[in-house]
Amino acid sequence: MNRSIQDLVIGGGVLGVNCALALADAGRSVTLVEQNTVCSGCSHGNAGWVTPCHSLPIPGPGLVYQTLKWMLQGDSPLYIKPTLRPAMWSWLWRFYRHCNEPAQLRGLQAMAELNRHVLPLTRELVQRHQIDCQFEQRGIIYAFRTEIGLQKGIRECKRLNDHGIPGEVLSAAELRAREPELSDTMCGGVFYPGEADCVPDQFVKQLASRLPGQDVQILDQTTVNGYTVQGTRITEVATSSGTLHPENVVFAAGAWTLIQGRKLGLRLPVEPAKGYSVTLKRQPGTPQNPLNLAEAKVGVTPWRDTIRLAGTMELAGLQLQINQRRVAAIVRAAKQYLPHFAAAEPLETWTGMRPLSSDGLPIIGRSKRFDNLLIATGHGMLGLTQSVVSARIIAQLVLGGDPGLDVTPFAPERR
Repeated sequence: MNRSIQDLVIGGGVLGVNCALALADAGRSVTLVEQNTVCSGCSHGNAGWVTPCHSLPIPGPGLVYQTLKWMLQGDSPLYIKPTLRPAMWSWLWRFYRHCNEPAQLRGLQAMAELNRHVLPLTRELVQRHQIDCQFEQRGIIYAFRTEIGLQKGIRECKRLNDHGIPGEVLSAAELRAREPELSDTMCGGVFYPGEADCVPDQFVKQLASRLPGQDVQILDQTTVNGYTVQGTRITEVATSSGTLHPENVVFAAGAWTLIQGRKLGLRLPVEPAKGYSVTLKRQPGTPQNPLNLAEAKVGVTPWRDTIRLAGTMELAGLQLQINQRRVAAIVRAAKQYLPHFAAAEPLETWTGMRPLSSDGLPIIGRSKRFDNLLIATGHGMLGLTQSVVSARIIAQLVLGGDPGLDVTPFAPERR
C-alpha cells in the first residue's frame, strides 16, 4: 500500500478514536493507525470518570516533600523509580518548577476553561451514537479519613467553586448518609455533582465501531516505522501496512506519543505514569456511588455488575509489568474506607501507561516545527474526561477555525 490520505491519526485509544471521529464529522477522510488493537492501552482499565473537578493540576505546593516521603514506600500513591535516564531528570526538574501555588493556580484557570463543557459534549456524543456504556451523571464523593485531608479537600473545593466547578462540603454524618457503606470513622467529605462515569472500554470500542461508517479506515496491528520530512512538512509515514502520504498527522498515542516524537526529534514534556486497577464482581459492601478515597488516592466506580478500584501513579518508564505490591495497596485502601467490602472475586488486574506532562496540563495543538503535525497527549488521568473537547480542538485547528478557547497553555512546545 502506497497512497495519499487527508488526515492520519496515530493511536487507537480514547484520544485517537475521538480525534478520528471529530475530523470525520468535519468532512475529512481519516486513517487511524494503532500498534495493537483499539482500546488495548490506557483507555481499557481506568476508573471511567468524566470529571471536571479534577481541574487542579497535579504539581502543587508541598508535593515535592510528600513525594520524597513516598519514594521510601513501594506501595505509596505516587512512586518514582530511581533512574539515571536524562529525559526523566529533565522532566522531574520541570515538574518541580511547577510545584508552587502561582503555577498551580494558572494551570487551574486553563484546565477549568478546558473542562467547562466536557460533560455535555461527552453526553451528546454518547446519545448521538447510541453508545451503551452505562454513562450516567452521578457525581463523585471525596471521602476523607483524616482532618488534615478534609481541610485540604475543603480548600480545593473552594478553589474549584471559584472557577465555576460546583462542590459541596459534607460533614461526617452527611457523608455517611450519602454513602452508608463508608466507615463510621470518616471525618467528612466533598460531593461534586457535575461529574459522570461510564465503562471506559465499552465507550471507546463502541465509538470506534462507528468509525468505518464515518469514512474512517482503521489499520490496527500496524506500527509506524518512520517519517520523511521536506522542509517543515511531514510528507511520508512508513508503516508496517505500507507508506502513507498524509496532508496532516495527528499524534494521539498516549504515552507512546513520546516514541513517535523522538523519531522527529521532538522532546515532548511527557513521562509515562503507570496506573493500576482491579475489577471485581459486585458484592456485599459495594458502594452505590463513585468514590475518591482521598488520602489513599484510589478511585472506586460501581457499575451494574462490577466494581473497579483504580489508583496509584508510578513513574518507572514505559513498561507494563504489574507490581503486585501496588495492587494490594489499592485493595487494602478500599477495605479501610469500606469495611464491609470483602474485595473478593477479582475479574481483572490491569495496568496502563498514562501520559503525564510536567506541568499537569495536556498537550493539545499544532507543532511549531512541523506545519502539518498536531498533537493530543499528556492528559494524565483525564484522557477520558478531556477526549471529546480535545478532539474538537484538533479538528478546528486542522480546518483553520476557531478552537473556542485560548489553547496557548496547552501548546506542544511550551516551556
